[in-house]
Amino acid sequence: MSSQRLKRGPIGGAGEDRSSLTFRVASYAFGIELPFSLLVPVAYLRLFGIAEPTAQSRVLAALGGLYTLKTALLVALLVRMLRPIERLRRQAGPDSAQVPQALILQAGKAAYETPLAFASVWALSWALLQVPITAALPALAPALEPLHGHQLVAVALFSLACFAAALPLAYSILGRLLSPAAGVISLAARERGLVVPGRSFSLAARLVLLCICLAVAPTSWMAGMVLAAQDRPVPTGAWITLGVFALVAIAWAPVCAGFLAGALASPFRQVGGVIEKIVQRGDAERLEWIPIHFKDEIGALASGVNAMIDRLQESSARIQSYLAERERLLQDAAQRAAQLQAVLDNLVEGVFACDAEGRLTLVNASGLRLLGLTGYPEGSRPSIDDLDDLAGVRHRPDGLPFPRDELPMARALSGETIVQEEEIVIHPLTQREVFLRTSAAPIRDERGAVLGAVAVARDVTELRQLDLVKDQFIRVGAHELKTPVAIMKGYALALLRNVDDLSPPRRRMLEAVDRGADRINRIVDDLLAISQISLDAVDVSDEEVDLGRLVQETVDRMSRAAARHRLKLSLDGAGMLHARGDSQRLRQVLASLLDNAVKYSPEGGDIDVTVTVAPRAAAPPPGAGHCGGGPEPPCEAVVSVRDRGVGIPADKQGRIFERFFRAHTDTPHDYGGMGVGLFLAKDMIARQGGRIWFESEEDRGSTFHFTVPLEEGGKPVCECR
Repeated sequence: MSSQRLKRGPIGGAGEDRSSLTFRVASYAFGIELPFSLLVPVAYLRLFGIAEPTAQSRVLAALGGLYTLKTALLVALLVRMLRPIERLRRQAGPDSAQVPQALILQAGKAAYETPLAFASVWALSWALLQVPITAALPALAPALEPLHGHQLVAVALFSLACFAAALPLAYSILGRLLSPAAGVISLAARERGLVVPGRSFSLAARLVLLCICLAVAPTSWMAGMVLAAQDRPVPTGAWITLGVFALVAIAWAPVCAGFLAGALASPFRQVGGVIEKIVQRGDAERLEWIPIHFKDEIGALASGVNAMIDRLQESSARIQSYLAERERLLQDAAQRAAQLQAVLDNLVEGVFACDAEGRLTLVNASGLRLLGLTGYPEGSRPSIDDLDDLAGVRHRPDGLPFPRDELPMARALSGETIVQEEEIVIHPLTQREVFLRTSAAPIRDERGAVLGAVAVARDVTELRQLDLVKDQFIRVGAHELKTPVAIMKGYALALLRNVDDLSPPRRRMLEAVDRGADRINRIVDDLLAISQISLDAVDVSDEEVDLGRLVQETVDRMSRAAARHRLKLSLDGAGMLHARGDSQRLRQVLASLLDNAVKYSPEGGDIDVTVTVAPRAAAPPPGAGHCGGGPEPPCEAVVSVRDRGVGIPADKQGRIFERFFRAHTDTPHDYGGMGVGLFLAKDMIARQGGRIWFESEEDRGSTFHFTVPLEEGGKPVCECR
């Protein structure tokens, strides 16, 4: 890229490869100077009034010789000053990237500093040109009278006029000729991130100097001529000479101004062109840097525009990168959206999503099939209320209607999370009942505000029907098992009553049969209880129960059955504990907990049973008082069974109350059973208004607690402790 920019300007143009920059500059500069320099000897002769032909010839010959010497020295100086530019021009070929950086810096410094430095030397040479000739006038013109003081002043004014005329002319010519080279070199330096050295010369100072020279040169020229002619009469030809000099001055000023204007106009045109491209196209990619022709305000402006171009191109590159990244992300998002849509459409569950106003934003194919909405218009966005109207009648499993504000998605929009909510929908096409199990959750932003909701509904109709068939099978099978079990137990007991005819081995066998019949009977009872729970047909009585006596009798019975274990009972409070519940169910729950404690405790282990009284877990309403002052809150009895056995593994404690779950399956502590005892205990306690929970640590034992509401109006009145 640097080679292309170097080839644009005069130091590397394709059509100028064989021409020397120094030769062109010298030809232009001294060629333009030549017409003006021919008038200087004539003016010098007129200044001193040298009219003798021989003297004039000597003076003109001396002036011509000095002018030739001066010009030769100036050309040599110009060659030396422009040498770095010539060297750079020769090396700026196709492989200009190999050009040394030092050479670029030297060439740039020469291009920027040569116009002012060389013009100063050039103007000074014109000012000093008159000094040796004036000193040699007595020898060159013997007939000339000795010089007076005002004539020496006239010579000084004449030298000043030559200096003032030569300085702007030389500077404007050199600046106009070298500024393109300086601009191209500045681009090459910027390409490599270099800052070209060189003294800056203000544009304002240049214009002021030009104005001063425009005023000083003709004024001092005229003043010198008039001052030199004070002691002699002014011939008619002198006024003609003065007129010619005036015309020269009039021509000299436009030449200086023209070259200077040309040097200044080119950078302004380039800056204006770049700004126009930016405004019209708004495209920064094809913008090129502006050459910096001078180290002045225009150069600073060009440098600022170049910096702006760099920023614009960087911004454009970033924007292009962002657009490319955005396009990639959009494609990625579209692909992921297609994948997600394919996953959603192939889910068995129906997926529904809505915004904060309740308008549906997503319904997958399974959701439409679940609600019989496969023909709903494509692209429409019904609300959840519209969906409720289209989906048919909804009601709860117990037959009660399902209000719209209690629908899972409506509750999720209010910030609630719903898990496995059961509902029944009448399918609008088949008019059959569809059992749904729905979970819903709100969609929140980073600040927690609800943006919408999502719900997942699953058709569990077949599972429910399978559960009904299974429960029916269990119920029928349990009833069918009761008869043979009763017969088997009856005959075993009858045989055991005949103590005279039974040998000890036969008695042990009959006792084993009796125990097996009892075990089968308990299993049948458990199966019937599970069936009743599934059908929600469990009958729980609400009667007054002497809880202390009930616990005492159950512990005594279990102590006789588990003679190798020590069961200890601790009752809290004096007198009877009046509870409300079903005594048979409470005995069944306590017996199940004691049976587990005995089963999973080591031989001879201690089992502690305690009954305490405490306020109910639910907080009393405001102003209801508390124990120890004011009205007593409702109390409850807490029955605890503690063993020191194998405990329950921590990873299985969360499922301990599930149906058919056994924590020690396939372990050395697997003592059989169906895994329904704790499931039934939890359901029975919950139906009586109580709670059940446990604490357990593996290899350290377990403690199970359940609560029973105490009688509030009966006697004796319980004390909260």
